[in-house]
Amino acid sequence: MALDTFADGMTEVELLRELAVAAEQRETTEETNALCRAAVVLLVSHFESFLKTIAEEYVDAVGTGEVESSRLPRGLREAHTLPGLESIVTSRDENQRSVLLKRLGGIATLWNDGAKPPRGALSAATFARIVTSAKADIINELFVRMGNSTSVCDGDIEMSDSNGDIVTASIELSLRDVVTCRNDIAHGKAERKPTPDDIERYLNFLRTFAERLQRKALNLTAQVTERD
Repeated sequence: MALDTFADGMTEVELLRELAVAAEQRETTEETNALCRAAVVLLVSHFESFLKTIAEEYVDAVGTGEVESSRLPRGLREAHTLPGLESIVTSRDENQRSVLLKRLGGIATLWNDGAKPPRGALSAATFARIVTSAKADIINELFVRMGNSTSVCDGDIEMSDSNGDIVTASIELSLRDVVTCRNDIAHGKAERKPTPDDIERYLNFLRTFAERLQRKALNLTAQVTERD
């Protein structure tokens, strides 16, 4: 399950944070900064991987060949249809167009309400390409295409802080905070220096948010695969 893999990745980030705390206690500033910067980049990379795996697991679950196309979310079907049609329209190679046109049969089953698209009509890799970053709009688009009626990044989320107390945070602002930090570091901004406390806050938020997203994905999968 995606959440289990993400938990393994967070263990690596937690180790970097522990090393950063030890470096901070030794007052080795450069080492502390390097460890914290590395932790942020690794954490966001693991979270992006988690989102891609969520998408792949969803397609694997609903694309078994046993689900009628009418039960598949429109956004999921469009993600597999529109790029193919665009490739046909824009191709200037007759042979390539012929190959692409022959594949339309599989695409057509996605729009025949009584049909059960065969295994392989949906591609986990194709659907996972929606995840280009961990930004709120990307996550919202992914889950809307999975059939969610609202934006999963709206509103607040409750999580535990370092003292075990429950704190409330805006999902969108928290995502923007950690993703912007990661991007600043990746783009070489030396002045961006997250602290061990920042890393812990990012970990607590993404752990809690990932758990929520995993539950949401499982519920959306059940809505498609379980008979009324």
